[in-house]
Amino acid sequence: MERADVESAPAGMQRNNLYAIHKRPVCSKKQTGWYVSALFLIAAAVVPAIGNSGSSQLQETRHAPHWGYSGQAGPSHWADMDGKFALCGSGKRQSPVDIRDANPQALYPLDFQYRPVSLHVLNNGHTLQANYNTASGDTTVVIGGNTYPLKSKQVYDSTLMLGDVPYNLLQFHFHSPSEHARDGRRFPMEVHLVHKNANGNLAVVGIFLKRGKHNPTLQKLLEHVPSTLNTVSNGTGITINATDLLPESRKMFHYGGSLTTPPCSENVNWFVMKTPIEVSDEQVRKFTQLIGRNARPLQQAYWRDMLVSE
Repeated sequence: MERADVESAPAGMQRNNLYAIHKRPVCSKKQTGWYVSALFLIAAAVVPAIGNSGSSQLQETRHAPHWGYSGQAGPSHWADMDGKFALCGSGKRQSPVDIRDANPQALYPLDFQYRPVSLHVLNNGHTLQANYNTASGDTTVVIGGNTYPLKSKQVYDSTLMLGDVPYNLLQFHFHSPSEHARDGRRFPMEVHLVHKNANGNLAVVGIFLKRGKHNPTLQKLLEHVPSTLNTVSNGTGITINATDLLPESRKMFHYGGSLTTPPCSENVNWFVMKTPIEVSDEQVRKFTQLIGRNARPLQQAYWRDMLVSE
């Protein structure tokens, strides 16, 4: 799975908007006062249009090591790229794993409380991701006939209830082939629904995709992929509902693991659904054309127990 926070649109957008106002000709004291006021307003309010999965991390990740899935940037080199990635090589609770020999257990049922949201698609170069937030408050302001983006509070009001603990759905994204395996078998794709609770712990629901019928939710992402990396497609007029990705059966596997991408943090409760959903051959082909193969190799389970709901 991708880390819960993703990059926002380039910070240069903010500088360009400020520059455009600053360079306007000023013809009178009245106009000068108006533009100075506008400058302060925009300086306080304008930010890049964001569509992140938790918090905007562009400044933190701008100079982060470039990692990928092959060659010198591939998984076997992640731990050597940055001290923050050390767990990718030394961790003992890493993901993904091969799911086998699961022990039946009376697990908490997964209570999905998802709402439809507007489609916000991100291609971050590693995956196609749908950010599952809504914006609270105005998102633009018009000054002098020009429209500028405003700071807006991102609201995540779709939840997964684990017992009495709510986990907010931040985003979902896809991998091909599947990252987890079942008895040594990998599926054509896997979708990860990433949730976070108030303490910062993660719960990720993994769902296998087997070859079969066209998948309507994935198709929406494929049809609205931004042409530029690390930008979010907003204003598509399309809505999505993560409920549409859930299989009819709620039987699942459960284990404690990690992010499957750097920094490979080991604070993830994994729930992998037993029943796969379907995806067409054409959709798998189009996804891999855009992203390439983006599955981390299987990790050792060590002493961890794999549980399965009864």
